[in-house]
Amino acid sequence: MSKTATTYVWYSAIPLWLLISFARKNPEFIEKYYSRLFYPLFFNLHKFFFDLIPFSLGDALYVIMILYLLKEIFQKIIYWKAKPLTLFLDTGSLVVITLWIFHLSWGFNYYRLALNIQLQIPIGYTKKDLVGQLDKIIRESNQSHNLLVSSDTLAVTFPFSKEQVSEKISLYNPMNHKTIIHASEVKKSLLSLPLSYMGYSGYLNPFTLESQANAKMPIQSFITTSLHEIAHQIGYASEKEANFMAYLSAIKSKDPYIQYAGNIFAFRYLFNDLFKLDPKKARNKLKLLNPGILKNFQEVNDFWNKYDNPLEIFFDNTYDGYLRANGQKSGVKSYNEMVGLLINYHKNENRF
Repeated sequence: MSKTATTYVWYSAIPLWLLISFARKNPEFIEKYYSRLFYPLFFNLHKFFFDLIPFSLGDALYVIMILYLLKEIFQKIIYWKAKPLTLFLDTGSLVVITLWIFHLSWGFNYYRLALNIQLQIPIGYTKKDLVGQLDKIIRESNQSHNLLVSSDTLAVTFPFSKEQVSEKISLYNPMNHKTIIHASEVKKSLLSLPLSYMGYSGYLNPFTLESQANAKMPIQSFITTSLHEIAHQIGYASEKEANFMAYLSAIKSKDPYIQYAGNIFAFRYLFNDLFKLDPKKARNKLKLLNPGILKNFQEVNDFWNKYDNPLEIFFDNTYDGYLRANGQKSGVKSYNEMVGLLINYHKNENRF
């Protein structure tokens, strides 16, 4: 990149910063003009091209980009082809360009109007609310489990493959207005092995707008992760909102296996929140689940334990910083904040 081009790119960081500052303070504007007007048009353009490709092009581009950057940095540092200041300016220019593309293609969805405001429901709840909803989820999980197995001691075996999941799932929209975004099929990530070691179940590529799920996960996790990533794909950037949309879509499904995956997905989050408040009560609630459900949970735990490694903390902290930088003050803990949406949605369910 020429010196003049580098200078202009650096200067462009100022209007980008002003746009982000404006977006943070004006969620109604972002909701109306970006999330519901500009983004659907941009997404559908991406969808037209990337749906033609059967594999995750975003995964492939990430690998190529990382290898190219490593080569460039290695050559410039080892062979002294660039002075430290030049290297810093060139690298910074690439970062600024990447941030422009990221925010215009998808990232401004982080600043849209909160889902609970759109639904006109609160997100706060009491311990009594939490226990009541957990009891309800336990009953529904047991009922759902009993429909799928001959004994409550048996784990559920899903009768379809991960390749068939995209054919069976669809995102449920709790708002009355119709969405003009029709999500693409979730692709099995080409990077599933690295994702497993990083502790990631899936991700949305914000540049190609392809949603990927970790193909190595047990299928019950693959189902809810796929729905979570579809929620991101249609513009719900917040992790708690994507989690809530995944849960709601699963339990609204006509497929009993998808419903089961949604119920036990919600149980884990409700249980974790109660465990923080009252470990003894939470353990007692766990005993009310059918033993077969616990075996499905163990299958998921065994999977992640298999890939447990010291670097997971680094990746968790990195992702936590990314979320905080994009307005999610709770970082990775924001996934658990779907509990407030879940509880208050069901309190007001007759309105939807």
